[in-house]
Amino acid sequence: MLSVAIQTPMSKTLTDIDNDLERAVFLARYGAPRQRALRLAGVLLLVARHGLRGLLYVWPLTLLLFVDFPGAWDLIRLLLVTLAGAAWARFVYGAVRDDYRRFLAGRLLEPRGLRRVL
Repeated sequence: MLSVAIQTPMSKTLTDIDNDLERAVFLARYGAPRQRALRLAGVLLLVARHGLRGLLYVWPLTLLLFVDFPGAWDLIRLLLVTLAGAAWARFVYGAVRDDYRRFLAGRLLEPRGLRRVL
């Protein structure tokens, strides 16, 4: 019996494959639990990276939460918390989505290859 082993390079993506057999092998490896776990780890690294970077953009807004002004400051404080949270979430969501497409989507991953995500 003849066995066929196809090596798919790490830089090759699903759109680069023209051969049906290669595509089937790629999809079988891409859907494996190990690859899903590596993609999840990559997403968590991206969220941590961009989440910390996003905090740099909204920290002046969050510092205003600790200033004590009389009057209707509680309403203003609630508005500032909402704005800071929305700005942070929008920044993180967009950055993680773009980097996921650039680094993780449609690729076979290696554990040491997750370093390039950072």
